[in-house]
Amino acid sequence: MKYSLRRVDELEIITIANHDDEELLDEFHTGIYWDAFADQQEPVAVWKRALWGGASPYELTIRIAGRALRDRARREILGGIAFERYPRSGCGLISYMVIAPAARRHGLGRRLQRDAAQTLFAAGAPAVFGEVNDPRRTGEGTAEPAPDRWRRVERNQVWGARVLGARYVQPALAHGLARDHGLCLIALSGAQPLPATMPGHVVRDFIDELYRITEGAPPEPAMLEAIPDLVELIELRR
Repeated sequence: MKYSLRRVDELEIITIANHDDEELLDEFHTGIYWDAFADQQEPVAVWKRALWGGASPYELTIRIAGRALRDRARREILGGIAFERYPRSGCGLISYMVIAPAARRHGLGRRLQRDAAQTLFAAGAPAVFGEVNDPRRTGEGTAEPAPDRWRRVERNQVWGARVLGARYVQPALAHGLARDHGLCLIALSGAQPLPATMPGHVVRDFIDELYRITEGAPPEPAMLEAIPDLVELIELRR
């Protein structure tokens, strides 16, 4: 049976906690996650090592939303979010969020992102970031049409996010994958609206730690040197 979403409060939201949730995680990864991130997917083995490997260099949380999530026969996954906390910089990253077509435009994405950001800020994060396809760039890292990229950025801006005024290149997420040059970093808001700028050292510390964890080495010095001491937080307009 396929459902349509009428109210966000009709949903069950599960935080993946242990191996009892492994089948649900696999179904999410091979289903709506894979459909949404076919060009930028992270192997599920990477998630499992971070969740259950016992020695992950960062804290990963995955939440899955839907109905009857514990019932294989009736389960309907309608959305999910993955977010990370990096211990050295303290920063948070919303690494993936996907909403099934039947559940879009009902507030589920906003709820998942808001709750994840609040969780990270409550844990002491000085900043919470997200990655989106940059609508100003063409032919770099994604085949997503420019109008769709603009809608994604604009939706996040309505939710309070702003685009960082600094060049960003996503590191390779696993062996055999390439860096992604077509993304931009966004800063997510907490309980208060974002200021006009963010300290550059916060951004540099986060990117340096992200590269060391994902690629096993720091980024090129020029990448960090290009980040100004005060990074503008921009509201992009077409």
